[in-house]
Amino acid sequence: MTAPLVLTACGFQDEGVAESRSTADAAAPADGESAGPSKTDVPEAEDFDFGPPAATAHNGEVVAYVPRLDNRRVVVPLTMHNTGEKRASYTVTVTADRGERGAPVTVTKKALNVASGTTWPTKADISAPGVWVPEDTKISLTVTKDNYPLGDSR
Repeated sequence: MTAPLVLTACGFQDEGVAESRSTADAAAPADGESAGPSKTDVPEAEDFDFGPPAATAHNGEVVAYVPRLDNRRVVVPLTMHNTGEKRASYTVTVTADRGERGAPVTVTKKALNVASGTTWPTKADISAPGVWVPEDTKISLTVTKDNYPLGDSR
């Protein structure tokens, strides 16, 4: 037999859910106590442990780190830290110059709707034919930052 449904202000819900909500409300903290999560830190770029930086752009908001092997792919870890007052989108073009080992590899990564004061981590896959040492690669960045509400890179 299933539990009967209870009509609430927001729609139908299971009676067991209503009981658990009322129990949670009864266990609410007393005045002056925090009911929020115990850890609210927003990670900074260095918290992602991507290693030493290889290139920075846009006043240090965008950082590319030394390339590394990741699942048999050569990747460039990136962080985009929005220091502005508004949400923003980033379009980052990563160019990896392998020197005499081959032609440069160019990859574009986007981070849309990055909230103010937050960091967006990602990786650009720069794998290319031929064997090469990722650490010997010269990285350069080109960044476009658009503020919202029109930050959709139109």
